Amino acid sequence: MIPQSCLLVETKKFPIMPGEDQEIVNERMYGKALCQYLESVLPGAGLDVLGYCAEDWGWWLEVERGAFKMGLCVYSDPEATANPERYAILPSVQQAKKWSWSKFKNIDNSADVLEIVGVLERVLKRDKDIPVVTRHDDYPF
Repeated sequence: MIPQSCLLVETKKFPIMPGEDQEIVNERMYGKALCQYLESVLPGAGLDVLGYCAEDWGWWLEVERGAFKMGLCVYSDPEATANPERYAILPSVQQAKKWSWSKFKNIDNSADVLEIVGVLERVLKRDKDIPVVTRHDDYPF
């Protein structure tokens, strides 16, 4: 995991959406409201959102900045018994370096990943309805 690339978000802003239980693969893997929110605000901060979907572990939000593309993995609090009030957001790129066959060397993607996480963090912290946004080295739950 790239250090400081995971975010923990604490808020009541993103309740379970009507019909979300029918979309999710596994029980209590919510995050659609957060994905829709990010889809609406991230383009204004320079991140293109290519789409989002429910996965068996949570929600996938695909983002792009320049030529770099990755997913933001959205997890709701597994201990929540009602509307989740805590979410973890992790980058899909978890290793700093990736082998490139075309360049025949390792490419360090950590700066690109941390730049996207930084944009995401700033956007979330600007929202007065999101009181807590903290960085972590790994999955915070």
